[in-house]
Amino acid sequence: MNSNLQLLTFLVSFIYGIIFYYLTIINFKLIKDLKLCIQQIITFIYVIDMVIIYIIILYHLNKGYFHIYFIAMVIIGYFVGYITNKCLLSKINVNRFVRR
Repeated sequence: MNSNLQLLTFLVSFIYGIIFYYLTIINFKLIKDLKLCIQQIITFIYVIDMVIIYIIILYHLNKGYFHIYFIAMVIIGYFVGYITNKCLLSKINVNRFVRR
């Protein structure tokens, strides 16, 4: 695998980590009112689907070459999504939008 393809795969893995974080937030908000057993089943299916989607993306991007540092980039992207979400939510003044 050449260096351009590796850099592209790093970038895609990083962006996938950020998308994975925001989709996880949406998943938790959608299933928060369900029973705990149902929540766990849905979360398990969600994680399996996200892994399969990532494997398909890697297969189409670089013929399925898989290295552990691609997963590290997904994890770093996930944490960057967490930090940006935390920083963005702390700067929003909700009282400005709510009428009293």
